[in-house]
Amino acid sequence: MDEGISVGIASHPLVRIPGLLAQDGSPPLFYLVLHVWMAAVGSSEAQTHALSLVLAVATVPVGLWAGWSLFGRKAGWIVAILAATSPYLGFFATETRMYSLVVLLSLIATAAYLHVYAYARARYQLLFVVSLVLLLYTHNWGLYLAAAMVVGLVPCALAVEDRGRMLRRAALSFGAVVVLYLPRVGTQGR
Repeated sequence: MDEGISVGIASHPLVRIPGLLAQDGSPPLFYLVLHVWMAAVGSSEAQTHALSLVLAVATVPVGLWAGWSLFGRKAGWIVAILAATSPYLGFFATETRMYSLVVLLSLIATAAYLHVYAYARARYQLLFVVSLVLLLYTHNWGLYLAAAMVVGLVPCALAVEDRGRMLRRAALSFGAVVVLYLPRVGTQGR
């Protein structure tokens, strides 16, 4: 039934999708992506499942990058293997729902967060902001991840030498996320 709802919502004109979702509070990104996918690939069950499959498969190389760039080659291969063999991700890859995209964006946002705040690698700041905003526009679960990331700033701030720089970076990043998420807040529950 949920898959039918996803396809039904995504079948509407692109500009109407966010308004349709305002009643139930679901973020619009997956439905917008699904709309474009259906226009390009088709709307049969197999064709819409293929979007989730592509997103799930993309999690494997992203996992490789995340583990490798943060903790080394061995960790990268472990994360990639875990993504490739995850029964949950395998299940999500077989249904026309946003969960494969949630996993992919969560992995990207978390890896970028660790790069920026645990390793002080500022070049990942834009990736962090963009991936977290996209996650927030994909599923409300992203709010919990964002809250956990804010809490995670405390040990990062305690461990870093230049606390002021890290806190300014955090204020800039999370401030940008809030500003980019505000249009969504204004549409919930209308």
